[in-house]
Amino acid sequence: MDSQLTEQLKCPPPQQEVMLARLPIYNSRMDVIGYELLFQPPGGSNKKANPTAATAQVIAATLLEFGFGQSVNNRKAFINVTPAFIDVIAEVQLPPHQVVLCLPDNFIADSQLIAKLEVLRSLRYGLSIAGLDSLKNKRLLQIASIFRVDVKKLNTKQLNTITKFLQSYKNIALQALKIETMEEYHTYCDKGFNYLQGPFLGKPSAYVSRNLSTNKLAILQLLATVHNPDTSVQDLEQLISCDASLSYKLIKLINASFFGVQNEVDSIKQAIVLLGRDEIRKWVSLLALGGMSDEPVAVMEIAILRAKMCELLAQKAKLQQDMYFTVGMFSALDILMKQPIKSILASLPLSGVIKAAILEKQGILGDALTCALAVENAQWADINFENLNHTDISDVYRQAIHWTENMLRRF
Repeated sequence: MDSQLTEQLKCPPPQQEVMLARLPIYNSRMDVIGYELLFQPPGGSNKKANPTAATAQVIAATLLEFGFGQSVNNRKAFINVTPAFIDVIAEVQLPPHQVVLCLPDNFIADSQLIAKLEVLRSLRYGLSIAGLDSLKNKRLLQIASIFRVDVKKLNTKQLNTITKFLQSYKNIALQALKIETMEEYHTYCDKGFNYLQGPFLGKPSAYVSRNLSTNKLAILQLLATVHNPDTSVQDLEQLISCDASLSYKLIKLINASFFGVQNEVDSIKQAIVLLGRDEIRKWVSLLALGGMSDEPVAVMEIAILRAKMCELLAQKAKLQQDMYFTVGMFSALDILMKQPIKSILASLPLSGVIKAAILEKQGILGDALTCALAVENAQWADINFENLNHTDISDVYRQAIHWTENMLRRF
């Protein structure tokens, strides 16, 4: 037993900036089934961290800083491990049924190591394996729960051979890595892959312009009116009041505990007076976009997390917070509307500053969006904003995750 590693799991080294990122893993219904947890070495170092130490830091940060339940929200945590880590994983207080241990590609395992993995599997840990050499280890295949495939490294013939071979192992689900487009997502779903991972959902796409659905067109028209500076308070009140569902959701939301209102709000006019026009615009936009029943929840989750991340970055840096939420949320309009972002923004009466931040990542608003996108995609070199260190940004990310999960329960 590596006592030093065990101690590192219980208490991470002091004064280190632990930056954690979550890369979502989807199923064939586009539900998020879990997250790969990634760790950046302290101080933003570009040097590759020792894999065992990195794993220890991921788990320590997840347990002690984020809180395991909050970091994955009752989904599965996919954690990259090394042989040295297998000896100590059982000492860590993790819920085994929520953890998938991702073994390195072409994992070399002797009988003693396989026996340890069998014990972990019996405790309900998931085991993910990868690499062509792993296909030769029958004992490993019998206890694995997932086989990862880097679809960029294999040709069609190799993929077909692997999927056909693994069909005889009913205990193994297939996971496709590096899925970059929605077309690829659907292709690999059709090939029998159970789990899919990659930037295909949150990544800007070259959408072909086509007519919006009636629902999306109505939402876009609502957003245009709400964000038009010429819309009077009276018109804003009337616009919201005419939509019974939107009015109900807004009143219910404002009376929720996290707003902390002392007297119950029972009218849209009261809500506008209480929150102000800028806040009302934000919440109406959020509720309207959240009402799109033809889009997966995962898409809305991306938009809300970006929005809150941008807003909290501004708050942490002690900047005026208006516009940051809007920039983050509207940066995801292309994946929400399935339309080119430039044409969507052209139809909205937003300021040039907001449009430049979204389209060109310009200005301090653009810097916040760049940072939020970098955390979203674990692009460590771009994770910076103003005078904030990685501990500050990690704290912002944790708060944004918690806030987003609470919001999604209200849609």
